[in-house]
Amino acid sequence: MSIQTPVKYRVKQVEQKDAAQVVDFMTTIRKEVFPMLDHQQLPPDMLHFYAHYINRKEAALFAAVSEEGNVLGTIGYLPYDNRFDELQQFYGQMKTTELVRCYIDSAYRRLGIGTALYQTALKSIQTAGYEKVYLHSHPFLPGGIPFWKALGFEERLAESDPVWKTLHMDKNL
Repeated sequence: MSIQTPVKYRVKQVEQKDAAQVVDFMTTIRKEVFPMLDHQQLPPDMLHFYAHYINRKEAALFAAVSEEGNVLGTIGYLPYDNRFDELQQFYGQMKTTELVRCYIDSAYRRLGIGTALYQTALKSIQTAGYEKVYLHSHPFLPGGIPFWKALGFEERLAESDPVWKTLHMDKNL
């Protein structure tokens, strides 16, 4: 089911008091879009939410929240950690951030929530002094790659792995 009428929401930076609700939301969406993962173990940034996203100048997480207080979407950014050796040539010398946890409730997709989240995150990223934004996506994620391309992200590397087919993308600021 998808919502066709406009929905009222606000985008806010996630605070400690919001962490449990936001992690629950991200866990639910993660199960939906990545059914092939082991969901018994949360990724480090979700498991140690405070250490990764709260009160850090170089990282943040934002949520779109309805008037009723329901989380409709999230987006975050963290310092890019150079974990992909094949990308060193692109990010070795530039202050680069990675967009992470861009999740929109399936009932609220295509209503502008992802764009609003991205625009809010981008302002924060620029304030933090980053020069480049990195992200990766996968063809099986609904609308992901066309969405990022429409926002000006360019392809850097397409992996040939038969399951993930990861597409690495970036954008200079």
